Amino acid sequence: MNEMPAGVHARPEGPDDSPMLVALWPYHAPLVDPVFPLEFDGLYPEVVLRGLARLLPGVRAYRDRMPRPFVDGGYYTRTRDNRPLVGPLEIEGSFVIGALSGFGLMASMGAGELLAAHVIGSGLPKHSRWFVPSRYSDPAYLALAQSTEATGQL
Repeated sequence: MNEMPAGVHARPEGPDDSPMLVALWPYHAPLVDPVFPLEFDGLYPEVVLRGLARLLPGVRAYRDRMPRPFVDGGYYTRTRDNRPLVGPLEIEGSFVIGALSGFGLMASMGAGELLAAHVIGSGLPKHSRWFVPSRYSDPAYLALAQSTEATGQL
């Protein structure tokens, strides 16, 4: 039996009194071509609930009487190295912030701050070079990215 990867997570959804919970687990993260309409694994809600029960033991109470799930989603848009795209594009005056994969909620404020620094031309932190789209034109970066088997998936 293969071990499942890490990464199950959840957060409350809606106003303070909402009973809704968003639960996710990108255990199926191979690179794929987009297909429309989207297709979802029928077992996904149960697999996520069982994984979440390991992280949050109180969730076990729902295992045998799982609430009716609603699967709403799409693709984790990501780059091959799973680093976001934040910075200028080749067309002067155009910028991008994207490919935040499965960590957009956590990284969006920092990525927004970094993009703002690009737009207004203020001092950029040293780490900004790891996120600019032009990194894929740098042979040294490409060699570094290809030298690891890590996918960067959280």
